[in-house]
Amino acid sequence: MYGVLDRLEKKQQEIEISPDGLSIDLVRAVYRSSALPLHTRMRAAMACLKHEVPALIATAVVNEGSFADLLERRLKRIEEMKQMKLIEAKPADGAGSIDARLPPPIPDRRFRRI
Repeated sequence: MYGVLDRLEKKQQEIEISPDGLSIDLVRAVYRSSALPLHTRMRAAMACLKHEVPALIATAVVNEGSFADLLERRLKRIEEMKQMKLIEAKPADGAGSIDARLPPPIPDRRFRRI
């Protein structure tokens, strides 16, 4: 029994990476090693998954020409908006005065009925 454990321990110590290796190289070596327990290999594989397989995300492709053209169009639109005539609103007759008989929109104890 001790011989098997010694061999397993020796195999576990064999997993090394080169001095210029990356951490992902070590994790890859762990999940590729058949001498390690399956749960250890599975955790290492899950850790590598996001680095080895591209994520499925939505992307938008904008084809409006170059950035300079887009900027030019937007600046032109801003200038057009600045030169637009604003509509001057005038209050209708009597709409500007507040009717004193109406209760305030916020409940107030001064206006409670007894």
